[in-house]
Amino acid sequence: MMGLLSPYRVVDLTDERGLLAGRLLADLGADVVQVEAPGGSSARRCPPFLAAGTPQQESLFWDAYAANKRGIMADLDQPDGQQLVRQLAGRADFLFESATPGVMAARGLDWPDLRALNPSLIYVSITAFGRSGPKSGYADSDLIVWAAGGPLNPHRDGDRPPLRISLPQAYLQASADAAGGALIAHHARVRSGLGQHVDVSAQASLGLASLGQVLAHAVGDEHPEFEPAPRRMDQSGSGSGTDPTQKKWRCQDGLIEFHVGVGPAAGGFTSAFFKWLADEGEPVQEFVELDWRRVPVLMEEGSCTEADLQRARAAVASFLSRKTKAEVLQAAMERKLLCVPIYDTADVAHSAQLAARNYWVQLGEGSRQRRLPGRFAQVSIDGFAFRRPAPRVGEHTAEVLQEWLGGARERPAGPAGQHAEVPA
Repeated sequence: MMGLLSPYRVVDLTDERGLLAGRLLADLGADVVQVEAPGGSSARRCPPFLAAGTPQQESLFWDAYAANKRGIMADLDQPDGQQLVRQLAGRADFLFESATPGVMAARGLDWPDLRALNPSLIYVSITAFGRSGPKSGYADSDLIVWAAGGPLNPHRDGDRPPLRISLPQAYLQASADAAGGALIAHHARVRSGLGQHVDVSAQASLGLASLGQVLAHAVGDEHPEFEPAPRRMDQSGSGSGTDPTQKKWRCQDGLIEFHVGVGPAAGGFTSAFFKWLADEGEPVQEFVELDWRRVPVLMEEGSCTEADLQRARAAVASFLSRKTKAEVLQAAMERKLLCVPIYDTADVAHSAQLAARNYWVQLGEGSRQRRLPGRFAQVSIDGFAFRRPAPRVGEHTAEVLQEWLGGARERPAGPAGQHAEVPA
């Protein structure tokens, strides 16, 4: 068996808003056929690019999210292309699409149209707000979906407007949910033999991605971290008393996450942190002797001031600026400190932990070779199948048409072990 989903076929009609869903099923062994217009998918023009030149040939976005798929060419706005998709859908187990609501219906390729041809087809739609409701027809962008989904709100500096997410990610969340939703529908199909329409809203996916905040709201949490104005020490939601702007510290090769925590829950970790500084020869004895668990009470009494805390923070900043991320992580593990390096892309790419778990895969040869994220889970059997780099436009059209439409094929067993023939 080459992957957990090796018997199954997928028609992928998505653009940059849904490519990841098909990639996940392809990595699990499904035969995923990416359908592109004659000029190529708009995802081929998405940055980042490998180098200067023709973007359609250099998009690392395309290389990452279209990897492991086969590619064919069909114009979905023309009758011939629409008919080809109908034929493929008649042989498919799953179909993914990310068109604006109404577009697939106008093409005669919507869920009711294809269900009539293949009742067992699982049809997955990925849109900004879902295919129903007052916002279903709204225009969208990554920024709009993040703003509507909620997680954008905390990304602000003081009372300034929220900051946009660094790179487009809203539809990646939705695509991952789409892959999961498709497999849940497949579980039901194994019992009933019938397909379903899986309707994924990127807005709803972002709510799930920040579920901790959603649950906090349900129990009356005031979201202190959302507040632009500084809060009093005894009002800190985490008990750390740390201003949000003072939780990131520069080190020699990047950033460290660390809270100068106070109070019964966090103060002991701060005492341990200053003990580390003292052991390294730093002049911080006054902060070693300070009982950080009692700092809120000491501040109310006046025996500890904000100026004292600022001097402590200055000592932290000076010390960490001379350390590397690896040194901080090692000390955190040895001394049980609440500080951790913030990894960047280069750190992740060179992670010994990910390498030990065979996370990375090499696909393609020569100029098409790419090192990509691969196994997102460890499975006791050979659950994954990594076969090819992202396709060129129409690269596999002839072989896919021969394999899928060249004759009848036997579909996977239904609920009673029965098989159904799909005519050519």
